[in-house]
Formats: sequence, structure tokens, C-alpha cells
Amino acid sequence: MKQLRFVFLALIIPLWGAGGLAQAQTKPGNGIADTYWRNETTGDWLIGFAEKHVIYDSKVWSIVSQTEKKDSYELSTDNGTTIKVGKMKKGLRSISIGNNKPVTCSQITGTVLPDYPAKDTRTGFTDNGYQMGDSVTIVGWLKDMPEQAWKHGKEFQIGIENIIADKQESFYAKMDSLGRFTFKMPLLNTSQVFLDWGRTTKSSVLEPGKTYFLLNDFKTGQVLWMGDDVRVQNELLAYPHDWNNDRIEHADEGKISAMQFKAMTDSSRAASMAKLQVLIQKNPKLSQRYIDYVTGYYLTSQGESMMQARFSMPTRELPQEYMDYVGRELWRKTAKPYTLYRDFATFLRDFIDQLHDSHRTNRGEETVEAFRRLEQQGIVRLTADESAAVDRYVPMLNALEANLRNAKGGEMIDSLVNAFNTHPDVEKVYNLFSRIGDPIRNELATMVLRENLAIIDSVGCDQNLRDIFLARYLYRQIDNARQPLEPALLQFAEREIQLPAALATVTSLNDKYLALQQRDISTSSSLKPAADVANMSDGEKILRKICEPYRGRLILLDIWGTWCGPCKAALAHSKEEYERLKDFSPVYLYLANRSEDESWKSVIKEYDLMGPDIVHYNLPADQQSAVEHFLGVNSFPTYKLIDRNGNVLDVNADPRDLESLARLLEKMQ
Repeated sequence: MKQLRFVFLALIIPLWGAGGLAQAQTKPGNGIADTYWRNETTGDWLIGFAEKHVIYDSKVWSIVSQTEKKDSYELSTDNGTTIKVGKMKKGLRSISIGNNKPVTCSQITGTVLPDYPAKDTRTGFTDNGYQMGDSVTIVGWLKDMPEQAWKHGKEFQIGIENIIADKQESFYAKMDSLGRFTFKMPLLNTSQVFLDWGRTTKSSVLEPGKTYFLLNDFKTGQVLWMGDDVRVQNELLAYPHDWNNDRIEHADEGKISAMQFKAMTDSSRAASMAKLQVLIQKNPKLSQRYIDYVTGYYLTSQGESMMQARFSMPTRELPQEYMDYVGRELWRKTAKPYTLYRDFATFLRDFIDQLHDSHRTNRGEETVEAFRRLEQQGIVRLTADESAAVDRYVPMLNALEANLRNAKGGEMIDSLVNAFNTHPDVEKVYNLFSRIGDPIRNELATMVLRENLAIIDSVGCDQNLRDIFLARYLYRQIDNARQPLEPALLQFAEREIQLPAALATVTSLNDKYLALQQRDISTSSSLKPAADVANMSDGEKILRKICEPYRGRLILLDIWGTWCGPCKAALAHSKEEYERLKDFSPVYLYLANRSEDESWKSVIKEYDLMGPDIVHYNLPADQQSAVEHFLGVNSFPTYKLIDRNGNVLDVNADPRDLESLARLLEKMQ
């Protein structure tokens, strides 16, 4: 399955307000309200004036009193500070805040801060070593939002990639009636963030330990950063980078080779870099950190695009020349810290996975290697007969796989598999698993980790990236299975991972599922035994039998699997669904697809999917397949609505659009 990602617009266009290149103007007779002023010496945004408020020192203050005399102003704020604004002279005003010396300021008339007056030659961003407990404070004001903007909600959202958990996270801050907010969010290291996407439509970079103030004035169309060292943030607003997101379209799969796609991404990056060079020539005082950040973004973006192309290639294979280029020109030039660009997380996963896939041995070879390692360590001793069976296991498995590729029909496949499983040598290998027990299972579990770490070490990762990758791998394994790690894997993690934040991410999730595992739900009436439909094979009859006790009620059917990310993401909102639809009193029927029993129960426990109107079945694979065939299931999750007479309706019953589903049930009352 292709990796799904959000695709962001190449041109960032304000959705409301003046926008574009509109000039912010002071209303006649309105004094200095709705004006923003920058320090002419430093180039930073110093202060802003609204009708009843003043913005300075990264806060919004209320105006207690204000006097005007011949175009000069004196204001006092609710914290006791006096602000004096001198007359406009040649486009400049002298502004003093409290006891500070007067500062010569110019009005910011464009939608963003003008170029800074002097070159900043500093390089690099804060790298705190991925410390636990670090954070960033964001203060902001979405000023004069129109009704349409308020429809996006009363919370300001920041989206960020959690590189260790390998998932996108969102943090929210409630806004007051004026659109103001303040919140503190954890920040593993300097990171790319997405600011209230869809309403402000901006991306930026934040460094840990700092406080930032963000203004988005919907009346004037101005967007500005205030705070300690916000030059790069303002430059990114003034000169946003291209959103390169090269992909092979579905219709072009099989028509574009890997090397042709490489040439496409080379061309995209070259074009973007050419634009950057023109920009630098026109604006020679752009900071070196801005230039480095944008350059690094284009490198990372190309790496992410080139590795995503693996999902559009036959058998997901990429030529060695292609992979060599990615490793040499993109991977080894990765900027630090590794959280600097959201796309790096995807690049990391796909690059290492591809290298592992190209070197992966088959399962039989891994099994044989595991037995031999245990022998070498003196943990087990095989008889001569067992050792010979192990030696013959891989050639037999290879022959089976070759025969299965040429098999025609299910009967032939079943015959081949049965002959393999009942062969004396194979039975001896299977018996070895029973005899040896945990040591062989643990050895196989850690083998893949050792293979991946060997690859990580071969491509020049430092200890932090090695730890991040290993933690991501184990976190994903726990999250996918919704079960704690095997003890050997947890011990492996504790032995190998040196980065405290990485290890804590794994152990925290592992502890969560250990606790869930201890919760006994075996007596819950929501969990139905497969014995209810024992010996049945017809999908329609199985479904009717399951639904029979609920005749006369609406049934919302959810076909899902513990292996299915979107399924679990939807189940996480079940309580919201139950509350919204309670007036319709439906029965919630969940049928799990090919889900291991413990994982199935873990998900049910995690989201508390139990109650008098909630029913779960985890049918044998053949019965589940029969039901899905009857319903025409071809994707997961699949939702169906069954009426009071037991008829499966051809309607959209997706609870992820909860209001539409509620309207549908309302019509059926």
C-alpha cells in the first residue's frame, strides 16, 4: 500500500483578509490603530497597535488610557507601562516603551516584515540532543477574524511530526473571543511545524526553549512574528519555499522508470535552487540560516519523493544506481537536527526499509540461522536427525514458493501447502519450535532488528539517528499489534537505545499495553463466540445468523482489522459516535478481519468498545472472508447499515462523517 500523506499547496495564498501584496493602511481619523512598527536598526517587529490593545514583548496588553497631541501619542497599558509614540517624520516615528530608550521605527506597510537591514551570517539551528521535557511557548492573535475563519473552530492548532513515534501529532490552544491564545507544547528538538493549517495556511520552524508571538491580522492581511531571534520565521513568511512533492501518478505507473523519475526530481530541485539563487541576488541580506534551511528542505524533499517512488515500481524494486544516488547525494547530506523537516521522517522510514528489503533473507533462511546461532551459543543441542532436517528445510521452502507461483486454482495451492506441512522434515522443524520454545522465538524476534541496525550502521548514522530508528521500529510494532513487545525485544531495546527520549517513547507505549493485557474482559457480553455460527460457510447466512437477535433495530456494521491503521484511527472516536447517535439506539456490530485474538481484545479494551448495544465477532478467516465476499468488501474499514428487517442498505454509513450519518438515521426514524 502506498504511504498516504498530506499534500500542501505550492503557493501559499491567504484565504481571508486583504492578502496578496495588499498594503496595510491606517484608517483616516483612526490614529495609530491597526498599525505595526519595526525597529529600524535591528529590523525586528517591535510593537503593534489595535483600537484597544498594544502588542509588545510577545504579549497583548489592554490600553487603559490614550492621549493624542498633534500626531504624537501617549498610552498606558494594564501592566502599568507607558508608551510614547512620537510624530511621524520622514516616514519614521520615535517609540519608547516604559523606561527603555526611544527606538526609531518605521511602519510595516506590507503583509510581511520587510528585509532585515544587515546580513546575518550565523549557521545552524538549536540542537538540544533530543531532550525529554523541552518545550516551546507560542503566543498569538488571529486578529479580526471573519465569520468564515471562525468556522474552523475556536482552537489554534499546531501540527508536528513525532519522529520517534513516526506519526503526526496536533496540539491545540483555546482562543478567546478576540482570537488570542497562549500555550506551551513539548518540542523534542528544533522542528518544522504547521500553523493552524487551512485557516492561516503557514509552515515555520520553531526552536526549543523559546517564546514566539504570531500575529495574523485578517483585516490588514499582515502576518508577523515577534520574539527572540525570529528572523528566519519572518523570512519564511516573506519568501516561502517551493512545496516540491514529486510523485508518479497512478496512471503513469509502469510507464515511468525509476531513473526517469530521478531526472524529474533532479529537475524540480534544480529549478527551486535556481529561484533561490535569484532571490539571494535580489535580496543579498537574507540570512544564511534562511538560505541553509531552504536548501536543506529541497534536499530532504527530493529524498522523500524518490523513496516514495518505490511504491510505484514493479515489485517495489529500485535500481542500485538510483539507491546509490539517494545515499550519496541526499541521505549523507541530511541536515541536523533530524526534526528540522517533516519529510525526513518519511525519507528515513522508506530509505532504510528499501535497503532492508533488498538484503532480506527469506523466512526459511532466518529460521535456520536462528537455530544455528542458538547452537553456537550452547543454548540448544540438535540431534543429527534434527540438524539434517533443518538443512533440508530451506530448499524445500524455496521449492514450495516456486510451485505456488505456478499453481492454478485453490485446490492445487491447498494440496501443495498440505504436502509441505506434512513432510517428515518439516514436521521435525515444527517440533523443534515446540521443544525449544522461548529461545527460538526470541532469537527470530531480534534477528530483524539486528539486520536493520547493520544497515543503519552501514549508511553512516550517528548514535542519535540509530536510536531514533530503532525506537520507531519497535513503537510501530507495538502500535500495529496493539500488544506489548516480547521480553527479548524489550531487553534488546533497553540494551541498544541510549537516547532517553527514544527509549521512553517505546517503554511508555509498551507499559500501556501491558496494563491493558492484564484487564480481563472475557466475561463481557459484547464479545461473542465464533461458536454462534459454527459449521456455517455461506457468508449471507452467517451474517443473518449474527444479526438475528437484533431484528427490529438498526445495525451499524463496522468491518475492520487490528492491522488497519485507518480502522483503529476511526475506532478512537467511538465514544463521540456513541454519544452523537444515542437517540437512534442502534446496535454496533464489529467484525474483525484476520486479527490475532490478543490484539483484537487490546483494541476493544483500549477504546472501551463494550456495552449492551455493542457486539464483537472475531470469526475464523474462512467465515470472515465469506461474509466480506457477500458484502462486496474491498477496503478497510468498510461500514454498512442494516435496516430493521435485516436488509443491507446501499448507503454511506461512515461514522467518520458523523453528522451525515446522524442525518441518515434521522430519516429512518
